[in-house]
Amino acid sequence: MASVAGVPADRQAAERKFYSRMALLLVAVVFIGFAPSFYLRGVVPSYPRPNPTLPPSVLLHGGLFTIWMLVFVAQTQLVAARKVELHMRLGKLSFLLALAIIPMMYLVAVWQVARANQPPFTDPLTWTIVPLAVIPSYAILVWQGWARRSQAQWHKRLMLSAAILVMLGPAIGRIPIAPPTLGGFLFQVLVGLALFIPLFVWDRRGDGHVHPATWLGFSLAAASSLLPIAIIASGGWAPIAAHLPGI
Repeated sequence: MASVAGVPADRQAAERKFYSRMALLLVAVVFIGFAPSFYLRGVVPSYPRPNPTLPPSVLLHGGLFTIWMLVFVAQTQLVAARKVELHMRLGKLSFLLALAIIPMMYLVAVWQVARANQPPFTDPLTWTIVPLAVIPSYAILVWQGWARRSQAQWHKRLMLSAAILVMLGPAIGRIPIAPPTLGGFLFQVLVGLALFIPLFVWDRRGDGHVHPATWLGFSLAAASSLLPIAIIASGGWAPIAAHLPGI
């Protein structure tokens, strides 16, 4: 049976389908989560969550993020279609978009204080820890994904992990699957982390063990989403956040 780099052909075909379907799943979750407040604002009923105005900074952030997610889907489709050269060329655009999102993540996080779009169980200053905690993990995953682009198995898992991370809290947190309490938010975070389960299963079935890149992605996502909950519960972040640039 034909293979590339020691990977059987049927495994390669299944792998292309897996990553393609995971990308489509993430885009679907993002659309559902942001439909009332962004994509279909004013068209569909809003969920029982804060639905503030959309200043230009939020529109730019949302636009960049949307383009990046669409490019992410396109990248998986190109690999599935075996158009690797085009995938590599488009990868440069994807990396630049990913970098452009990082400063916007910070600005939107601190500027949301004035918009007061936090859930009812906390205050605007304390809530900044949720988006801010994601930035270091996201930056690490994107950079490592780019640096290891010649190592396909690392690259695929790192970029998928980055995509899961940036939509884990923002998208699922806007879907009313739990009451607007700190406990409810914890439940939503756990649901988001469950998006890693298919990747764990894929690794175990194909390789007999979980790939190190999967562990890295999951660990960073878990740390950056669970640590803020503990910080919110402690109540000690607001005085620190009050001195952040841009507040």
